[in-house]
Amino acid sequence: MKIAGLNQAEYILFGMKNCFLLLLCMLMGIGLLAQNNFSTDVLIITGKVKKEKTFSLDQIRANRTVLLGEVNISCSPKQKEDAKGVKAIMVKDLIDSVKFDYPSGKMLNQFYFKFEASDGYAVVFSFNEIYNTETGKQLYIVTGKDGIDIANMDNRILMLSNSDLKPGSRNLKGLKRIVVCQAE
Repeated sequence: MKIAGLNQAEYILFGMKNCFLLLLCMLMGIGLLAQNNFSTDVLIITGKVKKEKTFSLDQIRANRTVLLGEVNISCSPKQKEDAKGVKAIMVKDLIDSVKFDYPSGKMLNQFYFKFEASDGYAVVFSFNEIYNTETGKQLYIVTGKDGIDIANMDNRILMLSNSDLKPGSRNLKGLKRIVVCQAE
């Protein structure tokens, strides 16, 4: 029996090849999704700033480094990690490198920072929280852990908020953007 110019055996073989290719593509897609690799290689500060600024991994690493030592890194209840030899920079050092766009100093009380991750997760800190409380002194971007440099970390760019009472609630992996906002 001939089907569209193919005999029955050729037609079955053709169908099996297509099914195999489809199955292979589906498995590869599932494998890519299962990795959940939302790492980023640049960080942008944008929003209510006079000039947007982009930081490469090298530019982040070039800031004053703080040795945090052993840190429990938690980005969700399911993802907990004890890291040793954690090196980091203060987020405030990066934010200080941009000039905010505001008409008067009183307006800064209305400013807040939205930290956005590549997977869509976001956290918010107020201007006063970063500049007038201990939280600002405990907000870091990890530049190395367990002897691994930021460029080789799976969860780069990783931000840690070490002063929170509930660990991990505002830690962020795959940080891609800090948006300077003003409350209305």
